[in-house]
Amino acid sequence: MELCLSQVLSNWDEVEVRTVPNVMYQVVCPTNNTGEDIEYRFHWFLDCSETYIHNHRYAFDTYCLQGEYEERLWEISDGHSGTLSYKFPRTSGNKFGTHIPVPGVLRSVKQNHHFPGNTLHVEPNQYHSIVPIGGANSNVLTFDARRLCSTATEPTFVLSASDSIQAPTDEIRPATAQERQLVHEKLISLS
Repeated sequence: MELCLSQVLSNWDEVEVRTVPNVMYQVVCPTNNTGEDIEYRFHWFLDCSETYIHNHRYAFDTYCLQGEYEERLWEISDGHSGTLSYKFPRTSGNKFGTHIPVPGVLRSVKQNHHFPGNTLHVEPNQYHSIVPIGGANSNVLTFDARRLCSTATEPTFVLSASDSIQAPTDEIRPATAQERQLVHEKLISLS
């Protein structure tokens, strides 16, 4: 993490910084062409109240640097209850496709506390969401390592108990100069 932070700060003008408006900033660490299939990122959640349950294309480990949240793991179960849940295909840019009905009840099956010094592992087939710990500041800074795999086939979805999503659908975009400055100052505070 320290090496990535040093590389990010010393090459700041070339570093890719993205934002999911009102949710988080993503800082992609330089790769140094080591041939590793691992992408390192800093994620700064401005509000870790994720509004939807989702999975990821790649497995990753997340190390909490500042703040804390609860990760909730979800599944659709009991397909014989007559209840329907819904899967929405997730496409690039934080957009969602048409819902797919799935028999069963959407329920939280496990919770994990993520706090400074803690590491969590997330698999592509694992649906999760995060929420702030009661009364805690919802700003959370993490360092993530994603194992990139050219044969990744796990589609990404958002799960919902409703056939419509009430989540913000602002597209991921490059950070503005003002946002970059804010993120730069945050990362400097770590060094």
